[in-house]
Amino acid sequence: MNLLARKLRLFSLVVCSTFMAVMSVPQVISAAPSSAKLSGIKEIVATSGFWGGSSFALGTDGTVWSWGSNVFGQFANGTAGPEGWTITPHSIAALDRTKQLEIGGIYYVALNEDGTVKAWGDYRDKNATEAGNGISTKQHKVLLPQVISGMTDVVSIASGIHNTLALRKDGSVLQWNPPVTTDVGFTELPAATKVQGLSEVKWVGSSDYQAAIRTNGTLWTWSANPQIENTKAVKKPTPVKDLYHVKSVSMNWRSILALTETGGVWATVDSNNYNEITMKKMPGLTDIVSVQTKDGYNLVANKKGEYWVWEAGTLLQGLQKITVIKPISKLTLDLGGFVAVKKDGTVWTWSTQSSTDSKWVFTQPKQIKGLSNPVSFATGENSKYAVLKDGTAVAWGTNMFGQLGISALDSRPFTISPILKPVTVIVDGQKMDSVQSAIFLDGSVRVPIREVAESLGYTLSWDGDMTLSKEGKKITFKEGAIKVSYTSLVPAAALAKALGVTAEWNSSLYQLTLQTKR
Repeated sequence: MNLLARKLRLFSLVVCSTFMAVMSVPQVISAAPSSAKLSGIKEIVATSGFWGGSSFALGTDGTVWSWGSNVFGQFANGTAGPEGWTITPHSIAALDRTKQLEIGGIYYVALNEDGTVKAWGDYRDKNATEAGNGISTKQHKVLLPQVISGMTDVVSIASGIHNTLALRKDGSVLQWNPPVTTDVGFTELPAATKVQGLSEVKWVGSSDYQAAIRTNGTLWTWSANPQIENTKAVKKPTPVKDLYHVKSVSMNWRSILALTETGGVWATVDSNNYNEITMKKMPGLTDIVSVQTKDGYNLVANKKGEYWVWEAGTLLQGLQKITVIKPISKLTLDLGGFVAVKKDGTVWTWSTQSSTDSKWVFTQPKQIKGLSNPVSFATGENSKYAVLKDGTAVAWGTNMFGQLGISALDSRPFTISPILKPVTVIVDGQKMDSVQSAIFLDGSVRVPIREVAESLGYTLSWDGDMTLSKEGKKITFKEGAIKVSYTSLVPAAALAKALGVTAEWNSSLYQLTLQTKR
């Protein structure tokens, strides 16, 4: 055995004698092992907004994970505020067995596998504002998910800023309006009500408008705002005149794009009134197989594999064929613009610089390096996400409130980093629960010192240093802590040594076990 080999063997033996055994992973968390990645992800659901927005992962097993900001109570754990943000996804036990997750205005709705629907979040009274600045002064948060009364046998939901629609097994449609706060407040969410005049429905959608496809192929639309006073607003479900055999619909903001069984396309054309819904057939578009509308664009694909784009809300204004990049395997309206997956699996994105009545001017496509063959995308507050074929997901962008979910505090605007699962901590046989989970960072496990100390019977106080007290015994702990929101995470090895407990790290289970010495 040569000198280098002997040194490497000695090094591994020394490290393995401690709880932080050398793991076959790089020392950089962005290159974490597969055991560290959050897996089994069905989709990422995210939205932008102050304080980091909201980020969720829905698992194929019905588990819901959340991370980043909790200012509106999105963690569904009984708390809300700017101080509770986290940098690693944690599961929300109250939302287990979730089939579908939707984000409304600043409220959240989950469809359970049993056909019931839960809601939680922040509901503001738009009529109660501070003088001169338009900021709501009255609000009431529902910080634990509540079942919405009347919503049973639901097969799908659709949420917009104003309300949520629910499609039931029997083809009927329910509508739920988030509560308006009063001086008294409320203890229970309002019940859902049946949408009158609709039956035999197979699909529902909600944005600025609401829509439903009936089994006979007709499309029905109406205003999503229950408080609208405009007499011309379409307040009740009304069939779109002359539109039949609707196959699918895409909705975003005020735009509705409908695809017929024969490959024709109908789209909303803006009127002068916000709540008037006018849809017209788009002339010249034939053999269309898919439609998308988002962020002011309408995008369709035909049987030839060609993609055509025009300005949403217009009668084909700026219509042109996408030729800026090829060959395209898949093109979507995501990440604030256009995202193309080429036939070689590489991912490219671009947007528009300007437009005229006859043509869009596109920016130069740029490759998202390190990303290959994604399944879907999501966009949050200055953060972007992609779900991969293997059920893991990646994130990139700013990270002020931990919205990337990468167990790190730094932003990654140009670096694709895997979304990571939390380290499971077992203390004397019991799983430790904490808002900010333990993390694996730079080759070591960091644990929330307060939660670990309390699990072992200690109290934590601050007097310049961290002092752990138990039965008259005091231990001053000074090892380098990192601050995440209001939580201090400290090196687990050093804390275990200071408290005189044994510790064992299992890299495959991503689990740290602390055990009182007996």
